[in-house]
Amino acid sequence: MALFQRNQIGFKEEQHGTVTPANDLARLMYYFNCVCYVIQYNDSDVSRLRNCHNWASLSAAEIRLLLALCSTLSPDVFNNKVFFQSDALCGSNQNKFFEISQVSNQLLAVDSIIIAGRRYRVNKIMTYRMSWMYNNYINPMQRIAQQLNTRTSNSSACVIS
Repeated sequence: MALFQRNQIGFKEEQHGTVTPANDLARLMYYFNCVCYVIQYNDSDVSRLRNCHNWASLSAAEIRLLLALCSTLSPDVFNNKVFFQSDALCGSNQNKFFEISQVSNQLLAVDSIIIAGRRYRVNKIMTYRMSWMYNNYINPMQRIAQQLNTRTSNSSACVIS
């Protein structure tokens, strides 16, 4: 007699109505917030970097930290683990979050992810359209990196628009 076990994964759509300011720093902050949200990263040291509406108040050091974090936590780390490109699942949204009630099928999601030697529990996934990734990560990272590369070495101000 064979025993078959059927694992099911329950997804519950979450509603997040976020309007991101039309600014590269704000968009990167929103990307970083999405990363923190899906991996349950709640470090108070970087909480300011998650509020995209306060982008103009970031110091030069905070901007550098945001860029370093976004570079380290690039989409390559999360794609097909907790971030999934799926126009169908996004519906009319650019991105959408889903709570996972059980993670058991490795083709869908992972139950934890290791970043810089630390394990983070995953109980949410995010689906996105490629336009979301370009608007909130790829293009802002390229433009900000280009702006920083063209700055003079004696400039202490770091103003990104």
